[in-house]
Amino acid sequence: MKCAICGIEIESIDDAIERGWIPCFYEEETEHEFACPGCSEVFLQLGEDGEMEVKEEYRGKIVYQDEEKKEDLVMGVMLGYDLSNRSGGK
Repeated sequence: MKCAICGIEIESIDDAIERGWIPCFYEEETEHEFACPGCSEVFLQLGEDGEMEVKEEYRGKIVYQDEEKKEDLVMGVMLGYDLSNRSGGK
């Protein structure tokens, strides 16, 4: 797993839970996966709906590490690649 904000990695979900990682958060309507404790403390807050969200002063200013994965998936679908094996074969 990788923090969507800073890109730091952790090996397992159990470790992430134990160390206080946030499983998902939102910036406006966009959902992002995983935030490490350091990033969640600085950049996130509990929203009125009970979900974790990006603090107002940081909205639109964060370059997310998980966006790269989404772009790869979209490009693969557009080109007709099977990304399940990540070898790039058709």
